[in-house]
Amino acid sequence: MMPKISRFPFFGKRFFRRVRQITGSCHYAHLWRLVIVLAADCGHRSLQRCEEIGQHRTRQAMSFFLTRAEWDAPELLRQKALDTLKELGWRAGELVYLILDDTQQRKRAKRMDAVSKLFLHAEKVYATGHTIVGGALLYRGVVIPYAVRLWANSEFCARTQQSGSDEEPLEFRKLTALAAEMVQEFTLPGKNRVIVLFDAYYLCPVVTRACQARQFPYVGVAKRNRNFFPDGRPRDKRKVSRYGANVLRKEGRIVSVGGKKHRLAERVGRLSKLGRVKWCSAAVLRNGAGSPWSPIVCNGV
Repeated sequence: MMPKISRFPFFGKRFFRRVRQITGSCHYAHLWRLVIVLAADCGHRSLQRCEEIGQHRTRQAMSFFLTRAEWDAPELLRQKALDTLKELGWRAGELVYLILDDTQQRKRAKRMDAVSKLFLHAEKVYATGHTIVGGALLYRGVVIPYAVRLWANSEFCARTQQSGSDEEPLEFRKLTALAAEMVQEFTLPGKNRVIVLFDAYYLCPVVTRACQARQFPYVGVAKRNRNFFPDGRPRDKRKVSRYGANVLRKEGRIVSVGGKKHRLAERVGRLSKLGRVKWCSAAVLRNGAGSPWSPIVCNGV
């Protein structure tokens, strides 16, 4: 049984140093209780559970704070990410990785905002849930949450724009557009030295153009059915799947990274819909044999 939270814990003073300035003293009482409960409780997390652990706060009050209260949650998350970077010893000009990815959260309720029927890739089933796009910073091996965007489907956005709707009007945006927005709005104090990392889904013109506009190098994984044109041969179209395996087999070299041996081969050329990039085939060597290789695309690195 979890103990009751009756007062502010002394060990959290440093973590919540700037939180009161952003949320205000009224919302601050709700926020620190919820953060402590979510961090300490390993079981099922719900408002009822938070009410049982945190004293003098009802479910209705916490629900109003999370959904209706006026406080800048995205800015609070960004400021805490920057504070964590500074505590790790980061200085202006040092390299920071910006990781873009999405996740799916299953929901039982059917009347929640932006909830829709999804194919949950982790569970391999169809269910109602939320799709969330996240941005995280990687520095000295520590992953720091930086930004979160909730994706809403076109039907929900259209319903919010109807006359008489009580919900805030929303414009439909794809996951890639939300990820590109994170890149465009990403800022660090002083000189920026950022490399953006993402998977094959976000290796698209929308996201890559945002990286190029901010002059951020990027590294992503390409789908194997894309077309690649080697540098100097604009009409020599090759499929990534076959061409990458052949180049890796004929010209791959052994490189040790982090104590593990990899077989690498690289080419410069034009990838369909992205333009001129550096493309690399990489496979980890295990017991003398190579594992399935991955087509990695980078620009400006």
